[in-house]
Amino acid sequence: MSKIKGFFIFLVYIEFILCSPFCKEGENHCSMCNPISKLCYKCDKEIYTPDENGGCKKAHKCVLDENYCLECNEQGNSCKNCIIGYFPDENGGCSYTDNCEISEGGHCIKCKEGFILVGRESYLNQGIRLCKSLYFGDLKNCEEVNTLSGDCERCKEGYYLTKKDNKCTNTENCYESTFGTCKKCINKYYFNKKDEQCYPQEQIFEHCKITIDGKKCDSCDDNYFFDDYGKCSEINFCSKSLNNGLCEECQSGFYLTRFRNACVSTENCEYGNKEIGVCSNCNEGYYIDYKDGKCKQNQEDNDFKYCRIADDLCNTCINGYYISKDHKCSKTKNCAEASDGSCIECMDGYYLGLDKLCTNVEHCIYSNGYTCTECEDGYFYWGNETMCEIADGNLTNCLFSFGGVYCQKCKNDYYINLTDTLCYPNNLNDRDPYYKCFMASRNFDRCLHCADGYYLGTKDYLCSKIDGCAISESENRCVECNENYCLDVKTGKCMDNDFIEDENIKFYYRCNKTNDDGTACGECNNGYTLSQDGLCIDEEHCEEKNEDGKCIKCKKDNIYTYCLNSYFGCEKTFRNDHCLECDDILDFNNCTKCIDGYINNDYGKCVENI
Repeated sequence: MSKIKGFFIFLVYIEFILCSPFCKEGENHCSMCNPISKLCYKCDKEIYTPDENGGCKKAHKCVLDENYCLECNEQGNSCKNCIIGYFPDENGGCSYTDNCEISEGGHCIKCKEGFILVGRESYLNQGIRLCKSLYFGDLKNCEEVNTLSGDCERCKEGYYLTKKDNKCTNTENCYESTFGTCKKCINKYYFNKKDEQCYPQEQIFEHCKITIDGKKCDSCDDNYFFDDYGKCSEINFCSKSLNNGLCEECQSGFYLTRFRNACVSTENCEYGNKEIGVCSNCNEGYYIDYKDGKCKQNQEDNDFKYCRIADDLCNTCINGYYISKDHKCSKTKNCAEASDGSCIECMDGYYLGLDKLCTNVEHCIYSNGYTCTECEDGYFYWGNETMCEIADGNLTNCLFSFGGVYCQKCKNDYYINLTDTLCYPNNLNDRDPYYKCFMASRNFDRCLHCADGYYLGTKDYLCSKIDGCAISESENRCVECNENYCLDVKTGKCMDNDFIEDENIKFYYRCNKTNDDGTACGECNNGYTLSQDGLCIDEEHCEEKNEDGKCIKCKKDNIYTYCLNSYFGCEKTFRNDHCLECDDILDFNNCTKCIDGYINNDYGKCVENI
């Protein structure tokens, strides 16, 4: 059965060959025939397509991506939009003949009047060239065209190129250009290099000549400089300025500030290199007045007190002061109006306390410049919420609280009990371990600050009246002192043991703890030896002793020179490198005997004997 079917197909094929017209290359627009079917395989023009008779016929069907077509018309029988360089033609296909006067094989070789032929001679081996208008589009007002790229290279007079779209733009407000590109704007306008446009000099660009990024000025007008705020200001007393608006040379009697931004008088200048014309700052008590270029006294007028730099009005204050809205210097940030360094009115949203400081916490009367430290009477500071809250209940005598539940800081006449975190009167119970403590740590495990006249122990964190006490037994008695203090066992006081201010209490020197009677040292600091006289002596730096074991000569190490003292042995001396003995116990630097070749001068110092 399959053999019969195959034989039948073969007979149909033979009949198709014998009955079909034969294709002839070069005839009927056919350029290539199929050797088997004898039908036309390829036509000689793209507007023709092979037909069923073995020849070629005009294409009545538009096919995308064929014949350079990108978009067909609604009927689908001709191309509506072609690839770049091609244009829909009268045959429904794509050609190169748009605005072309003379063409060959669909390729333009001469454009119509008002158009210019641009493009490379070869593009994907197809030779695409375009006719671009000289009066409309990219080449409008162009004087010179690059015929390869089709871009304008030089504009007509009165126009300049922009980088953004490479078009010729009217040079309105442009003063100077190079090869058709604007470089400098007319007066009262600045040049923005980012978009190559001239803009009016307004706000931060007042007196500005050039900006690169459009955000800040990069060059000022002639005779203007960059001030402390990055704006362009006039250069007073400048005899020669640079192209970028900075002053290069000042008039006689004036010299430049550090950043070449102003000319100031040489009188009352604190420091600077006058030879190269660089001034840094006026003397203390003076401010630079850019209006007349002189250093003037701050005390001449309260408006300029504490001022460092001024120009009609003060605009920069000395360290520790801040400029207010009325251009006076105040010790307070966020101040609107000041008088003689004190703030009398704060800016909106801030409140003036009794300490003359501004804080954003209402009802605050004292602050440290950042947070509130004390609220009005009847309020406490709520740390987490940065606000002064009404004090009632357990927080009646509280000044500071985290979360509004536990008090951390009490009023001056109250102390905080770390057990219940409540405030109690200081005169209620002087045996309370937290007596006189008015501020506790955040987790309430120790005291942080004591009341006025009381000192915080560095080991027990309790308050006592004894300065230098580490652990106190009561308000007036210490049992252990801090370093550089000597505990007088009899009185329970901590005495300074770092220097001698009275010969009668010289036993405190280098002593850690006295004897029970408080008349001599009972225990010396580490590194010192207790003598029979109850004094702490230095034997470590002794170089030579006599038969009785008493030091007669001290060492000299790489850092200090040691002189011999009859009371305390060897003692450091910081300025007498050639001293042997220093018997003045109130001033160890007062030498009494020098080495050979040196003598004492009127100040007790060893000088060379010439």
